[in-house]
Amino acid sequence: MKTEEISRILNETNLFAGTAPATLARIGEIAILKECKAGDVVYDSGGQALDMFVLVRGLVSFAMGANVGHANVESVMKRHMIFGWAALIPEHPKRLGTAKCLEPSTLLSINGDQVMELLRDEDPKSGFMIMTRLCSMIANSFIETR
Repeated sequence: MKTEEISRILNETNLFAGTAPATLARIGEIAILKECKAGDVVYDSGGQALDMFVLVRGLVSFAMGANVGHANVESVMKRHMIFGWAALIPEHPKRLGTAKCLEPSTLLSINGDQVMELLRDEDPKSGFMIMTRLCSMIANSFIETR
């Protein structure tokens, strides 16, 4: 997948929409395309959160870990949704749940440290916008599970 196509996909996500084109291109250079089969686990609850993901094609379920205090919280990720956002949180918290492919899926895996370094050093304006949106995503995800 070409960097231009990855940039377009990123710009269609809630988190990265409206980010400076040069910054989207740089994030696209960091992204690694991953193909998953139905049943593949993207990450497990309690694992270290190093990478975030964009679902390019397919379906991925996210089930909240039992140790988080929520009972049976599960959601399904659809095309161009961001998940694994904990990778953008400093000091890499543990994963809150398990992400698993429900069907053959294509993902973009993006290293959180590299994104944060890029935003801090090259485009703090976009970085502020992205982190503000991330805060809203986090707050909304916990409101929806209540």
